[in-house]
Amino acid sequence: MPTEPVLPESELRARALQGIEEGRLPLVLSTHIDAGYGEGVRCDLCDKAIDADKIEYDVTDPNSGKCLHFHIACHFAWQRECARRLKGVPPRYAELRKRRS
Repeated sequence: MPTEPVLPESELRARALQGIEEGRLPLVLSTHIDAGYGEGVRCDLCDKAIDADKIEYDVTDPNSGKCLHFHIACHFAWQRECARRLKGVPPRYAELRKRRS
């Protein structure tokens, strides 16, 4: 089962940053992930189909309740950028964010 990234790492990172900045992707760390074989839905990061020979990772956006779909490399890129940004957030602000979720 192939797990290679669908795009170069630099492109995935740029798309993750853009998605977070535009509000299309939440700035949160995943606490629950569902996984299974792809069903052809579009990845919320790279916008490419997640084919049946790939594993699809589904995460629920805690803010909107929307189900987000990712390739493994896309999910990693998004979570890496969330972790980097959240690490720089002052603790009090991060605590307030949790309460709103």
